[in-house]
Amino acid sequence: MVLFEDQECGVCYLRYTRIERVPRMLHCNHTFCTPCLETMGLHYSGLRTIRCPLCRQVTCVGHGFSLQGALYVNALLWDNISDEAEEEEEQTEQGKDEAQNISSIKKAPSQTDCPVPKLKRPKLRLPSFLKKKRCFRTPADRIMPISNV
Repeated sequence: MVLFEDQECGVCYLRYTRIERVPRMLHCNHTFCTPCLETMGLHYSGLRTIRCPLCRQVTCVGHGFSLQGALYVNALLWDNISDEAEEEEEQTEQGKDEAQNISSIKKAPSQTDCPVPKLKRPKLRLPSFLKKKRCFRTPADRIMPISNV
């Protein structure tokens, strides 16, 4: 059984998918999604090197190989990717297309500063969280020095 935490990349913390975020194993057997591995990869004279963020072991990808061709897909994680995640990814892609259509429509000058429409913006709950964590001080909490010697 694979835990929920194992179903997400350790770098970007997004869930693995079968289309965009394919779980690929480095030579040290740690697994990360393909976009994160592409971002972490460094090129040295045509050789791509990827340093594992967990154990720091270096994985080298030779000339003419892509990450998809050089690194294996983690079969255990691949089998546990749910069909719901695929459906969510398809809906996300459709949402991106709709957002592009919305952004192509002329907007009022006040809306041009923000690329995401107000309806699609996530609501932040930080202020309410801070209200719950507010600490109140009472005079008894003060530390008074006994002497100034």
